[in-house]
Amino acid sequence: MRKMKPSVSDTYNIPVRYGPEMRVLIVGGGISGLTLAGLLRQRGFSPVLVERAPEYGSVGYIIVLWPSGSRILKGLGLYRRLLEVGLPFSTYNVWNEKGEMLRSYSVESVTEKYGPMISIFRPELIDILKEAVDPSTIRMNTTVENIRQTQEEVFVKFSDGREEVFDLVVGCDGVRSRTRSMVFGHVPLTYSGMKGWSFWVKSGLQKTAHIAEYWGTGKFLGVWPTKGRLSVFTSIRSPEGSSSQTENGVSRIEEHFREFGGIVPDILAGLDDQSQIYFDDYNDLRMDKWYKGRVVLTGDSAHAVLPTAGGGVSMAIESAAVLADELSRADSKYIAHALESYESRRRPRVIKIQDQSRMMGKVAFANSRMLSVLRNYVMRFYSNRLHVKYWDSMLKEPI
Repeated sequence: MRKMKPSVSDTYNIPVRYGPEMRVLIVGGGISGLTLAGLLRQRGFSPVLVERAPEYGSVGYIIVLWPSGSRILKGLGLYRRLLEVGLPFSTYNVWNEKGEMLRSYSVESVTEKYGPMISIFRPELIDILKEAVDPSTIRMNTTVENIRQTQEEVFVKFSDGREEVFDLVVGCDGVRSRTRSMVFGHVPLTYSGMKGWSFWVKSGLQKTAHIAEYWGTGKFLGVWPTKGRLSVFTSIRSPEGSSSQTENGVSRIEEHFREFGGIVPDILAGLDDQSQIYFDDYNDLRMDKWYKGRVVLTGDSAHAVLPTAGGGVSMAIESAAVLADELSRADSKYIAHALESYESRRRPRVIKIQDQSRMMGKVAFANSRMLSVLRNYVMRFYSNRLHVKYWDSMLKEPI
């Protein structure tokens, strides 16, 4: 397709770039950044993507893709690859800390309507998304050191000494985004009252092909399978600012979960490699605005979601898709209109999922014995029909 020649703005006497002509920088080469880069490339853009890691590695854990997120890979031509690597699931089991099943739920009617729920090892999803991106546009081991913007352009200085000019900078660099800090100042994360450990179960202990969650009093242990792997997420209630629990994580996990039944004792018996345990606080993020001038945020940089609802990755992919859609109809002069449309389309849905994840946290992490006993009793009457209705409400909305 023949490119249109740039016109000249009457006001600023600088070229106005339309659609694919725009100069776009994506900061962060994770799931949201790669999704956005792939979708923009598909529309004829040539965005620059910078990633601070020297190379993509194999560190990470299981993530879950909802149909609302995974269907975007269909448009990128990557969906079959996702099905080859990921594991669709349809059953969700909830147990108490003694190992007694409270309820088993099926989401088959949901997946028949919208598509499969898929668990996948995060580095494998990264590898799939990279297939949609021109490798020559990815700069590894590179960070943004300074951002200065005028009404018409953004001036960026990189860690390798380069200085370049863009029409738009997109921050996709995670919940602790440096891009957000540089442009928006300090934006506090919201601590959920929960923190926890993640680790892999040793091979040979894959006794479940379904999701299994054990709910205690102020404690939670979830077992999530994907192809050839079984991952465990544990959480405890802990006041904000409490002392770090990263030291000797093996002992800490055993201390908090040794009274749990079911498969948990076998999991703890095989837990011996401190270096393979990841620890973090559970935070989410709500911002008044997702863009400022010509810098916009997406994914966890703008709207991190608690892991309790499992929707963070899908929200990031959805937001990247909406931003790419709006940018495909934008130009460099009136880019603020595209950014405002992106935010207005996404904010209500993101807030709804964030609210759901906070609610799930309060239910799963009931912090008194009386509340957890009551919760376990009520769970026996929370029917599969209500569970399906819950999922339908989150998946039927347009993005």
